[in-house]
Amino acid sequence: MRLTTPSKPVDIAAVFPELAAYARTTVRLHPRPGAVGVHDSSVGGPLLWPADEPWPVCEGFRMDSGHEGQPWHREPVALVAAAQLYQRDVPELPFFPDADVLQLLWCPIPHATFYPEVSVRWRLAEEVDHPLSDIPAPSPGSQEDFLLRPCTVSPERVVEYPHPEDLPEQLRERLYAWGRTGRWSYFYHLSVAPGTKVGGWIRFAQDPLWQRCYQGHLTDHLLTIATSESEGGSHQTWDPVEEPERRPGAVTGLRVGDAGSLFVAICHECWGRPVLSWSDG
Repeated sequence: MRLTTPSKPVDIAAVFPELAAYARTTVRLHPRPGAVGVHDSSVGGPLLWPADEPWPVCEGFRMDSGHEGQPWHREPVALVAAAQLYQRDVPELPFFPDADVLQLLWCPIPHATFYPEVSVRWRLAEEVDHPLSDIPAPSPGSQEDFLLRPCTVSPERVVEYPHPEDLPEQLRERLYAWGRTGRWSYFYHLSVAPGTKVGGWIRFAQDPLWQRCYQGHLTDHLLTIATSESEGGSHQTWDPVEEPERRPGAVTGLRVGDAGSLFVAICHECWGRPVLSWSDG
């Protein structure tokens, strides 16, 4: 079933024409638990991984003896699948010329940051003649909140506008004043799309925190993996019309901090286009 965002109750760009210059298109993925295979785009589903290619591991983590009663980790920790997106479904992703699949993995054991450390693979599907069928099981001590349930995706393009703090002060104050006079809030109802999505603006829970890579370049939003489809009062304008009753709680199984989201950004300036992650949870 295709999932679609309802029409907004207010055309906010008509009320504030200056917003048109800040409009971006994001791809809402609308993940929902379901059966997926290695040839499907998914969140938390199996990856199209070559049988002769070693499964990636996190080399930067070892669990200390006696940590909350968990066993020692003397071996690297196996990464777990977070998302797989095919170019045919989400062509908006910045695919390399020789790739048509994006694969996102992460370490299922929290590091000092308390959110998953991510790794990205760009792959050409036709080169995988023999997919790996025996995916490594999560390592002992993996955090349950970082093990996603397999979900189908339903890509949908929507236009969105920035977090108010990403806007010029004068425009921001006018938007706040407008919101105090009526039913609708610019931030919750009319600005940045919540949920799991590709590209566009980032829906920061607090003040925007755009990240720079290790070389100091400002990164671009690649994708967000969210705890839920919507939060706060945003369900009134963002939950799909095909689901008239709000879906409470986590959809993907991810939980970062206090029901936060995991943001993944990419640097287009550095060789290899490295990625980094952070959370608002």
